[in-house]
Amino acid sequence: MKKKILLLLCSFAVIYLVNFTIPRLMPGDPFDYQSAAAGEESSTEMTEELKEYLRAYYGLDKPFFTQLWENIKANLRGDLGYSIHYKQAVSALLLERLPWTALIMFSALGLSLILGTSLALLGLRRKKLEGGLYALLSLLGELPHFLVGILLLFLVAARVDWLPLSGAVTAFGIYYSEWDWIEDVLLHALLPVAAMTLVTAPGFYFTARASFLSILERPYILAAKAKGLKEGRIRRHYVFRNALPPIVARFFLSVGGAIGGTMLVENVFAYPGLGTVMREAVKYRDYPLIQGVFLLSTLLVLLSLFAADIINAVSDRRRGGSL
Repeated sequence: MKKKILLLLCSFAVIYLVNFTIPRLMPGDPFDYQSAAAGEESSTEMTEELKEYLRAYYGLDKPFFTQLWENIKANLRGDLGYSIHYKQAVSALLLERLPWTALIMFSALGLSLILGTSLALLGLRRKKLEGGLYALLSLLGELPHFLVGILLLFLVAARVDWLPLSGAVTAFGIYYSEWDWIEDVLLHALLPVAAMTLVTAPGFYFTARASFLSILERPYILAAKAKGLKEGRIRRHYVFRNALPPIVARFFLSVGGAIGGTMLVENVFAYPGLGTVMREAVKYRDYPLIQGVFLLSTLLVLLSLFAADIINAVSDRRRGGSL
């Protein structure tokens, strides 16, 4: 476990350095993009004197390694910097947008886990359906998240009146209770979550299927059948419970891909999460905001990988003890 923690720390250090370096290698100057308001460009050009002043204000006039060291010290204090484009603290902006991204991502992961596992169980019970499920989910698993989002947008949302095309809530909506607001939020999240679930569920299906087939080959399954136990009890108490750890580990391993997929889907549906913020940050060369989004994403991915390692280690220990 110590080696895994050391490996995660080394990975974080490398990603942190790359995260700090890549934005500064992008062509263009952050101060060539002057905004009158968030998301709107201004036709007023900044003077070179003002640009130099702002570079000094944000510390971008200092040598690279000086900027890196000061950035590390600030991050250790919990300071992620100040957004050049949005004119507010990066940490406050991330806390404002993170719940929307978390709603889409974890809802999709939860639904994908349930759907994928249920379909794998269905395939075990009905062999005639397994071939069709395998082919269909193999196809869905290869589609990019944003493409499924675009297809849902044009083929579903554009054809019905009750599904919103974009946003997280109705603009200037009037709510008579908290439940009205929650219903509106869930309605706007429906298509983004559906797009994510359709692409993510196949991974859980294949993991669950492989885990179930592996458990079915164990001697205690044969012993349970020899005792005359019912198929339903064998599936619930012997197959499902023993096959669950790899499926749960898959949940945490899927966080990395889900973060990237969610950001792309958010841009398809103009959803106000981290994805739209990241698009604006790249568009306006907002170095502190780019670094903040990537830093948050990196922490989520590495923590999820660590959780998956722990689950796999516990599962291996249980299997070793049972031999």
